[in-house]
Amino acid sequence: MTDQNANVMAKLKTATADLHTEAENRPMQRALAKGTLPREQYVAYLGQLFLLHRTLEEVTDAATSSHRAFATVVRDYQRRTPELRADLAEHGVDAEAVTPQPATEAAMNEVRRRAGEDPVSILGLTYVLEGSNNGSKYIARNLMKSYQLTPGKPGLSYFDPYGDEQMPRWLAFKADMDAVGFDEAEQETIIDAAKAMFRMIADISDEVDQPVATA
Repeated sequence: MTDQNANVMAKLKTATADLHTEAENRPMQRALAKGTLPREQYVAYLGQLFLLHRTLEEVTDAATSSHRAFATVVRDYQRRTPELRADLAEHGVDAEAVTPQPATEAAMNEVRRRAGEDPVSILGLTYVLEGSNNGSKYIARNLMKSYQLTPGKPGLSYFDPYGDEQMPRWLAFKADMDAVGFDEAEQETIIDAAKAMFRMIADISDEVDQPVATA
């Protein structure tokens, strides 16, 4: 049980700690963090993330008037599809031509299902992806060296979208979430969605970790 007197961000951190660690320790994620992931798999991962983020942005746009929290928490700069399109293009891939692998297809369907049943769950899904920017900023440094990419330029921008604004924007997200004043049922919905997102990322990582077929 989470502490009912804790704010939602504290609850999220506690409730998802094990899943967060588990997702980070997937073999693909470890290779990504070290900068040893083959470029083909890096690009494949970007493509699957593009599909996941695009789905999340679609359901978020559709839900903006469904709960007061969206006006408080959701910001245009949280959209990751522009960076992902540019990064994929830099690697010679048209984002719109990317097709989902089974784990990504399942994740997209799960995002749509949760958003349809209770739009507030979108904020739990968003929490995971926004929080990942804290670690990905450091991952970007290794990727830059491994793939000979330029900071702030296409090819790498998804993993360091905010630059020097990373911490201020994360702190703003935390403050905005806590300022909403979610009731207990809403908090549990958000936490359950965040747990699901960690599992979805782990499943996508495992699938991308399979060797990329060559012609």
